[in-house]
Amino acid sequence: MKLFTITAVLSFFTCFNSYSQCIKGNCYKGHGTFQWENKDKYIGGWINGLPNGQGKFLWENGDKYMGNFEEGKMTGQGTYYWDNGNTYTGQWKDDNMSGRGTFYWDKEGATYEGFFSEDKIMNSETEDSQGVPEITP
Repeated sequence: MKLFTITAVLSFFTCFNSYSQCIKGNCYKGHGTFQWENKDKYIGGWINGLPNGQGKFLWENGDKYMGNFEEGKMTGQGTYYWDNGNTYTGQWKDDNMSGRGTFYWDKEGATYEGFFSEDKIMNSETEDSQGVPEITP
């Protein structure tokens, strides 16, 4: 009987922890921490069940974003840190680097400061990047 009870309790916790859930605070309207089944986690403001306002998103792969969210998307000012050491600090729109920002390539030690549109570097002379390293996270 004791073995059955221990097995039942462990099974309950294993099942309980395998679902996406709000693990702290209010993840509908307010401030809270939500963890997805794949271990991705968001800590910050919420409106209508979506990340909104200042927050931090931590991906299971080691990437992280700290900055502003609107209706669940990275929008406004923020910094994205890739696990490989690359970083982008600047404006975001609908989960894309868009507007003025600075991208740093860790491996090359190179930095670009300027304008971005839909995750691409924009060169004021050509409107499209030429001769600039690809942005690969």
